[in-house]
Amino acid sequence: TRRLIGIDQPFEYEEVAAVTGPEYVMNLHHDGVVFLPYESLKERAFKTSSEDKQRKTVLVKRPEDKTAKGVLVIDDEAAVNNNIRKILTKKGYQVDQALTKEEAFESLRQKEYSLVLLDLKMPGVKGLELLKAIRDLRPGAMVVIITGYASIEAAVESARMGAVDFLAKPFTPAEIRQAAENALSLAA
Repeated sequence: TRRLIGIDQPFEYEEVAAVTGPEYVMNLHHDGVVFLPYESLKERAFKTSSEDKQRKTVLVKRPEDKTAKGVLVIDDEAAVNNNIRKILTKKGYQVDQALTKEEAFESLRQKEYSLVLLDLKMPGVKGLELLKAIRDLRPGAMVVIITGYASIEAAVESARMGAVDFLAKPFTPAEIRQAAENALSLAA
């Protein structure tokens, strides 16, 4: 039997437990909120993905939908990245994922995106380096910042560099859907 976590969250118990550990899932409340320190969760997710030496990015080719909006999710946390993909795919978006700076650059060079969801703190990335690269490579893309390290300074600097929204982690599926819709409505 499949056990879904939260009413509005399309995550399966096994998938979340595999990435974050069973302690995280056991501490989830009915509304999908967990009360564990963010740093320990991120460390556990990074450790889990680092231990899996066989992990490869799997690209699933879907039939071209001319009405679908291309979205790139750039976040080193596999669980967050996958959850955003699931949330937006259910709304008809074509979602690509990047877990590293290198994957992000490769995706940005190869494909046009209407929307980029960008984590500010990633290994090997200095400050707003990726945001600047997105602005240079894909100036027409709308950028929404997603971060576990929200600050007024980061929000202001991101906005100055062209980000259209700033979401602090943890966020709800409704918040991520709304941010995507708002950003894409600005592009129209």
